[in-house]
Formats: sequence, C-alpha cells, structure tokens
Amino acid sequence: MIKVADLGGAERQALGLADYLIKKCNCKVFMVATHCNKPSKEFYKFAESSGVNKVYYFGVPSITIRKEISYLNIKKTIRAIKYIAHIKKEISKFNPDFIIPFLNTPSKIACLIYKGTGAKLTFWHQLGLDNYNYDVLEKKAIKQAPFFIANASNGLEVFEKDYKIQKDKMFVLPQYVSIKKTEMNKEEIKQEFKIDKKDVVIGMIAHYRDEKYHELLLRAFSKITKTKNVHLVLLGNKTNNEETLNKFNSLQKIIEDQNIINKVSLLSGQPVEKILNILDVGVLVSEIEGTPNVVMEYMLYGIPIIATNHSGCEKLLGSSPFLIQNEEAILIDKIVTLVNNTDLRIKEGNINKERIDAYTIEGYMEKLEEIINIIH
Repeated sequence: MIKVADLGGAERQALGLADYLIKKCNCKVFMVATHCNKPSKEFYKFAESSGVNKVYYFGVPSITIRKEISYLNIKKTIRAIKYIAHIKKEISKFNPDFIIPFLNTPSKIACLIYKGTGAKLTFWHQLGLDNYNYDVLEKKAIKQAPFFIANASNGLEVFEKDYKIQKDKMFVLPQYVSIKKTEMNKEEIKQEFKIDKKDVVIGMIAHYRDEKYHELLLRAFSKITKTKNVHLVLLGNKTNNEETLNKFNSLQKIIEDQNIINKVSLLSGQPVEKILNILDVGVLVSEIEGTPNVVMEYMLYGIPIIATNHSGCEKLLGSSPFLIQNEEAILIDKIVTLVNNTDLRIKEGNINKERIDAYTIEGYMEKLEEIINIIH
C-alpha cells in the first residue's frame, strides 16, 4: 500500500519488494495507491518490470477526525467512516495475508482496516519526512498497530515521546538499494545536456519540495563557477503537484538571476540511472531524512557524497568527512575539496561502493522476517 503512483524513494522500495516477493517467493502481490490513480511514466515502467500490472485505487481518502464538536468535523467523520468501510471491503477481495504499507497515511489506513480484511498482520511503516495529524483516527491506528518500523532512529521519536509506544514494539530497519547499476555512455549523456567534457559534474537528485535545500546548493555552486570547471545537475519531477512545479519554477528563476544558465541543468522526468552515470559528486542537503534512497544510489555508482548529517545518512556513510551541517561556507569547502582532487573522489567513491554491499533486498527481507517472528 503506497500513497501515490510516482517513483519516489518509498515507491521504489515498494516496487522492489513486490518484485522480490513475486519472483523469488512466489507471492501474489496487489498494489494499492491511497491518494492517486494516475501512475507516472517512470512508475509504470518500474512497476511493469517488477511484475505489478495494475495499481488499484479506491477513491480520495478521508481519514482525519478531530476531537471537537463542529459541523465540519461531523462531515469529516461521516466521510471517514464511509471511506474506511469502502477500502476495507475492496481490499478484502484480495484475501490478503499481509498488508505492507509505505509512509504514514497508508500505515494509518492499514492499521485501521487490516483485521477486517482477513489479513493476519500489518505494521506502521515510517519513512523519511512524514506528517502526523494527532487526530482521533491516527491515535486509534497507532494503538492497533502490531509494531512499528522506521528506516532511521529519528523516525521512531514521535512514537516514543508523543504516543508512549513500548520500545519492544519499535524497530529500525534501513531499506535496501532498489535499483541495479546500469552502465551508460557518459560522453553521450553529457553531450545531450550540453555539459563540457572537462567539467566536474555535481548533482543532486531529490524531490522539488521545500524540505530539500536546492537553493542552498545553488548559492554555494554559484560561488565557484568563475574559478572551477564545474556543472550542476538537479533532477526531480516537477509534475508531481503544484508544490513541485512552483519549486521548479523558483529554481529556474534563481538560476537565471545568478546568470549560471549554461552551468546548471535543471531537469524533470529524466531516468535516474542516466544522471547517476555522469555524476562526479553527489549531494543531498535537506531539512530531514530517514535513510535516503538517493544516497544509497550514489553509493551503488561509486560516487563521492556530500550530505547533511542526518542520522540515516550517518548510518550509511559512517565517519565520512563529507557529512555536514546545512551551512553555505561548509558546503562550498566540501565541493571545492572534491572538485580539486580526482584521487580523493575515487577514494571516497570506492569506500561508498564497498559500504553499500550490506544493503541488499535479501538482507532486508531476512531482518523483516526476524522482526515479524519476534512480534507474531
């Protein structure tokens, strides 16, 4: 159960897990999107390769009820009761044994309905930056959740502090690398995006959302373009929603205002593998992360990484000197250090490539089974 049929980190994880369960475990897998019935092209292509031929959708969710007496809240309560009954009925047709949610809203729905669908088990699955409503249904869902999994330790804080969940019901399970490394012609790709073959290519692959600090990276990058042979690539999907389109447009304006149009490729909808093939330095600066998929993908491709020192990034990158605070001067220093030293880039990339070997789907499934056996 996913939130939207778009190819973000959580959706990559869901489809990769579906692929493993279908092809390696001989399972039947049904994919349900709770918020959107229009798969992106990238999602559809990934889903097809994973053996998922259809994404089910059962209407716009309404699952927030406040503890108050008002006409609006009564309407929301009626809508929520109808929605929960409807999705429970539809999912029960699959005769599921296990409902695996990704992100908070699908987790909330799964924990509210699983017993009425015939499923034996589900859990609350917190990933990355996710919102909490603290409403009546969320409290009920969390109370009914058999256990809780987060991909980084900071993802469990709200359950421990605000919901007082027992520690023996909470687990940290970092995800796995959900793509395979694909070698592509680097020179042809650079030519396609009009990148000078002498330039060191710095890139940030991230959603065009406010919590991703593209602006910080652009400010830092603009300070070094006059003295270094560098090119910046930003990749996300501007068509997700109004927020992502607005962010994309604001970044375009910053690039124009700073007069660095020829040094920046602001991209949307390009295959992630294409961009990973041309990066010399991978960056992820942001407000908060769980265990970021893109950092794992940088590591898979042997790319040196500059990342904000969130706990999930620290778990992946260990004692890397390129884990930083979100400060422009520090970011500039780390970029210049890597741009100036080819051997250091190779060394850091090789360290990352070795570390990522521990994050496989097989290892993930083994740990998930251990957790299920402890609980069930």
